[in-house]
Amino acid sequence: MPYHLESVDLMIRQMPPDRMSFAIGGVAPKRRPRAIVVIRVQVADDRGKSSWGVAADRPSFGWLDKRKSHSPDEMLTRLFELVRASRKIYMREAKFESPFALWANCWPQIMQVAKQMDHESLSASFASALLERAVIDAVCRLSDLTLFESIQRKKLGFSPQQIHPMLGDFPWRRFLPERPRTRFHIRHTVGLTDPIDSTDLKRDRRVNDGEPETLQEYVRRDGLRYFKVKISGDPVRDLARLGKIWGQLVRINEPIVTLDGNESYRDIDKFAKFVETFEREQLGMYQHTLFIEQPLTRAVTLDPSTQKTIRQISERKPLVIDEADGTTNSFSRAFKIGYNGVSHKNCKGFFKSLANFCLCAFFNEQGKAAFQTGEDLSNMPLVAIQQDFTALGLLKIDHCERNGHHYGFGLSHLSAAEKEQALQIHGDLYIKRGNEAFLNIRGGQIECRSLQTAGFGVAFEPAWDQLVPLDDWEYTW
Repeated sequence: MPYHLESVDLMIRQMPPDRMSFAIGGVAPKRRPRAIVVIRVQVADDRGKSSWGVAADRPSFGWLDKRKSHSPDEMLTRLFELVRASRKIYMREAKFESPFALWANCWPQIMQVAKQMDHESLSASFASALLERAVIDAVCRLSDLTLFESIQRKKLGFSPQQIHPMLGDFPWRRFLPERPRTRFHIRHTVGLTDPIDSTDLKRDRRVNDGEPETLQEYVRRDGLRYFKVKISGDPVRDLARLGKIWGQLVRINEPIVTLDGNESYRDIDKFAKFVETFEREQLGMYQHTLFIEQPLTRAVTLDPSTQKTIRQISERKPLVIDEADGTTNSFSRAFKIGYNGVSHKNCKGFFKSLANFCLCAFFNEQGKAAFQTGEDLSNMPLVAIQQDFTALGLLKIDHCERNGHHYGFGLSHLSAAEKEQALQIHGDLYIKRGNEAFLNIRGGQIECRSLQTAGFGVAFEPAWDQLVPLDDWEYTW
């Protein structure tokens, strides 16, 4: 069915200060503003019907591009310039047959513009993904279908063979779930400076806002079993910290751990030695670790000369790419080198993640182990986190990293009306504690059946009057 993209609005939702600092490897502390970038589209079909669509993400420029050639203000300005350029491309291609056809037409143009502007491919993926998801949301709503139903009924035009010709006539639809997953284990992020227990947090440094502040407190309150632990690239420091963290996790029934390097290693031999030492000195945590995510810089990750060492490491622990997943062929390249996994993040592109899902099924059918993981870019309610859970339900991923909910104070960035609607419509996903609404984590899990609604997981319109046009927003750090 022909569609027409009538308008694209770029807006900002101002965020309050984080309640706790969040440190990751290889990234400067000033890596994102106090803001969520929101895109609103209006899409019409050939029947004369029209609908809004929305997407949102934290503009975490310091994660997208870790080069030190620009100041934080310049990095943010450059990222917004790329988002604006991507908007122009989408508006220029306003008539389209399906969301996938529009994405397939615009994606290479955005990549080309990003290259001309000296952006990392990951930044191009971020800009493209915002527009892609907003259009998908609008088209699903026009059809009165959920995301899952839209894929099942071929309403989005998705064709993974167009991205990965190697799939040929592979019957990828056979590997979709019979119904979308709506319950997920939360993999709690443990940042580099997060307090582990009360000995790490002096009384005068406590926030005292009624929410947990140490890992120990979160485990007790939320019943967590899954954890994502950040490592810094300093083996001595990391191993000592891992030992202290394991002192808390060992008390849990069947704890599950993943490590995330955030590109903190530039030397592959140094990383290989870390893995060996990790097994020798922290055997308990090592045996409970599922995989190690993005330990090396993105350039080293995709260097074919590392294949021998990467395969040796992967035999000990599976390796996953994240920041290195900037283009549609990044995972297929990494897989040849020896990486088994690739992260899903909506901010890198939904269609790319769905294509990687098909690629994993294809490799697994050949007897080659491949998998996707669910990771997080500090997804916040309402739009970003709900769309990410909705995508995960289609990708058959049963546990996912979540961190925005504990570095930020619940839904405090939303209007009173939005919070009231969220609690009423998504009573499974959110809960009220005191005067604020929060993610409803029980037994370490989230239930979100209510997200199976027309559109891409967004049941009601955000309070547009609470947002600021991007061109009018003054940077707030």
